[in-house]
Amino acid sequence: MRKIKVEMLTEEAFAPYGKIISSEGREDLGAPGSHSWFPQVVVREEPTSVNLMEVFPKEFVCKKFEAHDYTEETLIAMTGGVIVPMMPKDEFNVEHLKAFYVPKGTGICCAPGVWHFAPYVLGESVWCTVIFKNNTSHDDIYFKELDETVGMELA
Repeated sequence: MRKIKVEMLTEEAFAPYGKIISSEGREDLGAPGSHSWFPQVVVREEPTSVNLMEVFPKEFVCKKFEAHDYTEETLIAMTGGVIVPMMPKDEFNVEHLKAFYVPKGTGICCAPGVWHFAPYVLGESVWCTVIFKNNTSHDDIYFKELDETVGMELA
């Protein structure tokens, strides 16, 4: 079985897929000693749904992917880090497959057309927030499978 290395999430490495969501480099407008506040990290014009997903431990192999033609999908790892395999838009090919580690408290915004699927966890289940245009999971989703199963391994 072919295997790929899980990469650390960097702006440069993730650029073909979308944007990273983080408080890094943003001004903290919170109240010291009370809370940190980083407003408008993601701004959407369309009706939006905020969804919760619990990701369970499973084998580090991938074959099935999904994409959305018109929707940017945001995934935020809330209770632990996750691994997300993906391929750039119009590049559904195992040669373009990468996997990124998204640390707890960090998120990613996948551009429309980017291939991805439910993340993987390193241990216990992890809760994630998924944000996208309302009804995306009904109106703007399609699936495709690779010809072969690909394993993922930590670097």
